[in-house]
Amino acid sequence: MSDEFKKFIDTGGKTLEEIRKTIERMLVNTVDSVVDEAAKFVPKEFGQQIKQAVKDSRKSTDGYYKPEKIPPRSFAPGNPTLGNPASGKVTPPRESVRAAYPREHIPEHMSPADELMLDKIREMRDLEETSDNGYITKRCAEVTFVGQGEFMADVEDDFNRRVFCALPQPVYMAMSNSQLRTYFTWRTDVRRGKYPEVDKPYVLLYCYELLNKIGVSGAAEAFGRLLELWEGCRGFAGYLDEILPRWLKDFYVYNDITALYPDITQYVGAAGGSSRNRFAEEFENGIYGGKLDYLAEYSAYNIKGSIFLSDSTRPLINGACEAALKALSAYFNERGVDIIELLCGKVRKDYSWVPFRGAVVDLERTDGFRPTRVGAFERYCIKRGEPSLEVFDFSPSRGFIGYLLKSVEAELRRHTKFKRYIIPNITMLLNDIRNRDKLMAAVSEDGFEKIIPTAVAEYCRRNGITPAEKPRKAAADAPVEYVREKVEIDVSQLERIREQSDELAKKLIVDEETPYTDVLDDINEMSMMIADDEFDEQVAHCAELAPDEPEELPRERNEVFSALPAEWQDFANMLTVTQLEVLKHMQNSGAADYCREKGLLPETVCEEINTAALETVLDVVIEGGEILLDYADEIERIVKAAGI
Repeated sequence: MSDEFKKFIDTGGKTLEEIRKTIERMLVNTVDSVVDEAAKFVPKEFGQQIKQAVKDSRKSTDGYYKPEKIPPRSFAPGNPTLGNPASGKVTPPRESVRAAYPREHIPEHMSPADELMLDKIREMRDLEETSDNGYITKRCAEVTFVGQGEFMADVEDDFNRRVFCALPQPVYMAMSNSQLRTYFTWRTDVRRGKYPEVDKPYVLLYCYELLNKIGVSGAAEAFGRLLELWEGCRGFAGYLDEILPRWLKDFYVYNDITALYPDITQYVGAAGGSSRNRFAEEFENGIYGGKLDYLAEYSAYNIKGSIFLSDSTRPLINGACEAALKALSAYFNERGVDIIELLCGKVRKDYSWVPFRGAVVDLERTDGFRPTRVGAFERYCIKRGEPSLEVFDFSPSRGFIGYLLKSVEAELRRHTKFKRYIIPNITMLLNDIRNRDKLMAAVSEDGFEKIIPTAVAEYCRRNGITPAEKPRKAAADAPVEYVREKVEIDVSQLERIREQSDELAKKLIVDEETPYTDVLDDINEMSMMIADDEFDEQVAHCAELAPDEPEELPRERNEVFSALPAEWQDFANMLTVTQLEVLKHMQNSGAADYCREKGLLPETVCEEINTAALETVLDVVIEGGEILLDYADEIERIVKAAGI
């Protein structure tokens, strides 16, 4: 077999030109990582020559490099690195690390400006930084982002296309060349005051740059440009309303810009926007007037169900509550207690907070964290040596608010001589704050229960609130004139009724010979005759008799409960002996057995007692078959006084 025929068989019948093209195609499609692996098995100088040969094979006839057709691998431990690994930061060789950005076709013929821009992007991609702790090598995303951002900070572009981008967290290394050029072109317009509509990732990328103070002279300029971006993109970027307020606040506490922006809430607003947070902020500023509806909503005492509250007394109660709250605020401030915590809630640590959540920010670029209070509901502070955020937790003390409203109403009833008085019970407040030592000590002092009555009394004196004048009674020595009213009775009508009654009585006497059915017929006929007479109309012209006066309770019983407050006297006097017995056994949890012995329904007795309580003390005293703790003392006094 000739040598030429053997070559023909070995090459599959390909010509020399076909073989040459096949080799070129193989070289063009070779991945850098494969070349690096092959270069390990030859001396260093030959390895460099191999890499250069592969690189030259990718160059077209016009001098431009063709793109790789196979996506590259990320840099992994074991690849050659430059620098000192002991320092913790190393830079891999340019040929061994490529970013994971989408493959795209690069035209072979480009303008000098386009070629210059792509060369700039290529150099930017080589600035990736990694860290090595001796066990694992990983990318430093924030450091890489800042280095690449600074490298491209002054770049302007005029790309003729707008390429779509949907990256959840845009960074330079993850974007294609066309996406980067689209971004730099859009950023050029933004810096000139124009805000064309663009995909969300491009807007976020610009936010990342400003948060890292890239392309600006300092933190103050970066903050101002973020505000301008927020306003300029408001027409198409509504998502900024959700993310920028928190980023701007984080930027504010990590960078000292108070000289130009002393109050950040003017630009991003305070936390929350609900009506209850608005009330909390007004309380924070000492505004206590007009808060009756808010207090009633979060009160343990149902003032809206009180017969004292009406359209005419509402302004009076509002004003008295304002006076009481001011007095309580001064009292608590002297004892280190925050009244806002009682009325609305307090700020608590937000364990979900992370600085610049969702953004790529290198904290080493900031001025440093500083504790700052942002409005009434947010506070940046240091907890256990770490930066923390405390946010407002709405949790008003219902017992305190209930005690406040009931005390105010009780004092106003006394000053206006209302028909019934009520007594506030501090138990509802004590039960609500039993585990809060400082507050417990403040409300346990002897003078605390006098604060609200004193403040309301002063309010009434200052506003001239006095009881309404009652109509004057007639003088005791004034002669009393009696008028005799003439009463006429139609005797004929009475006589007729008497005759009919006698006849009916005779019919009721049944003898043995009279059928029973006939007697019933006669009785029904006589009843109809009497009904037809309309007896009421016959005597309607007579004088109306005076209604019976209610019998007074025994004098001894009234005296027994005389030591109780007026409304509790009324309540006790309405109870029967059986109901008092039920209350007595209820104190020892034996009411159910007592009712069973007496053949009573416990639910019925409890409902009767609560009905009497609602009419007198304006509240129920039994709930769930037990005496409420707020009224346990009063019930005990009633039972003892009754001697049951």
